[in-house]
Amino acid sequence: MEVLTRASTGDGRPLDQAAEALLFLPQPETVEETGIDFGQLVELSVKTIYYGGRPSARAIASRMAIPFSVLEEVLTFLKREQFIEVVGSGGLSEQQYQYALTSKGVDKAAEALERNQYVGATPVPFEAYLDVIACQALEKISVDAAVVDRALAGLVLGKKTRSLVGPAVNSGRSLLLYGDPGNGKSSIAKALGDMMPGAILIPYAVDINGQTVRVFDPRVHREIAGGGENGNHVPNGHPPGNGERRRDQRWAISRRPLITTGGELTLADLELRFSPVSKFYIAPLQMKANCGVLVIDDFGRQLVLPKELLNRWIVPMEARVDHLTLNTGETIEIPFELLLVFSTNIPPHQLGDEAFFRRIRHKIEVGDPDEAAFLRILQLVCAAKGIAFSMDGGRYLIEHYYLPKNRNFRGVHPRDIVDLLLDIGSFQRKQPQFTPEWIDLACASYFIEDQV
Repeated sequence: MEVLTRASTGDGRPLDQAAEALLFLPQPETVEETGIDFGQLVELSVKTIYYGGRPSARAIASRMAIPFSVLEEVLTFLKREQFIEVVGSGGLSEQQYQYALTSKGVDKAAEALERNQYVGATPVPFEAYLDVIACQALEKISVDAAVVDRALAGLVLGKKTRSLVGPAVNSGRSLLLYGDPGNGKSSIAKALGDMMPGAILIPYAVDINGQTVRVFDPRVHREIAGGGENGNHVPNGHPPGNGERRRDQRWAISRRPLITTGGELTLADLELRFSPVSKFYIAPLQMKANCGVLVIDDFGRQLVLPKELLNRWIVPMEARVDHLTLNTGETIEIPFELLLVFSTNIPPHQLGDEAFFRRIRHKIEVGDPDEAAFLRILQLVCAAKGIAFSMDGGRYLIEHYYLPKNRNFRGVHPRDIVDLLLDIGSFQRKQPQFTPEWIDLACASYFIEDQV
């Protein structure tokens, strides 16, 4: 987990004042300020105690991501209604009192779990989610040439390709990366995430008309740990502009998301996923990717047809909003605030017609490297893998395995061939050499001659 320092994004770039202030969205001090119905807080509290054994008030507040001042109102109600009782204490403070459910409380927990089994951070109201996404919109960020060059520093790409990446990122709209396999499309897509400046707020969960939608996903969101107590970043002793109020812990401070999905993608992944068992929702991919990048890798090889996938996103791509349906049949409008990237090695004309691709704003062909670029990639890979590069070896590889066979150079070939040299060296217990003898062994294992 990265660490956020004063006015820093986690990647060394400074935050502007507006962005920094947003990260310190103040915590609620009363039940009303949470924006969540008191009954929902009661049910979440009893479920938290039910699964926590004999948790202290501090532990309950931490699990629910609310301050004790809010939880105290709920605990007072639960004690008065005899749903909970104090069963111990780790100290003199009320926050250290330990609680357990009474038999009446167990019944209350069962009733709450029957309604939904969500346990975790208290959801934020949907209206607050919309406001924060609007403040973090991609249209509010700008990427310059230095940032693009830094993100693509490890890639050997043509000047034209490099010059087109920056405008595509700045647009915050949609991008098609196409070309033969093995030339760096996936690497470029990954680098797009590194170009995105700033840290953002992502809610752990959102409340939509009493329905809970889990948004934060540790598998795809890169949370940034703060320097203060309980994950709070407290520059100069207090959050800027909020006096002594701490930030709202219901929001994770995270890098802008970079989410990649491949051939496993289905249309169902783009809708709210409701579990009839847990009875709460999981946010779809595009909602998790808001304010970041969503990459559709191997576009055209999904279980869903390319035309169906693009048709699903025609309105979101142009209007920057998406429409999702709750299990009740109610439709909600959510922001579609992301850079949508399609990456494919299938010729575009096989995927759709002109009208199809007109919907995608930027198209960048990632072609084969030329001979000079191929040799440069070889040098970089050998240096990275600890093998002494030899220009004579590079010329031997080209003149024996590419030119006479009319084999196209691919950006990935140097990495694969050098990895094979390492495998051979490991078996022979020798340091690999970039010489004809070693190159012949690696190429014999790498190339399939009857498919050339």
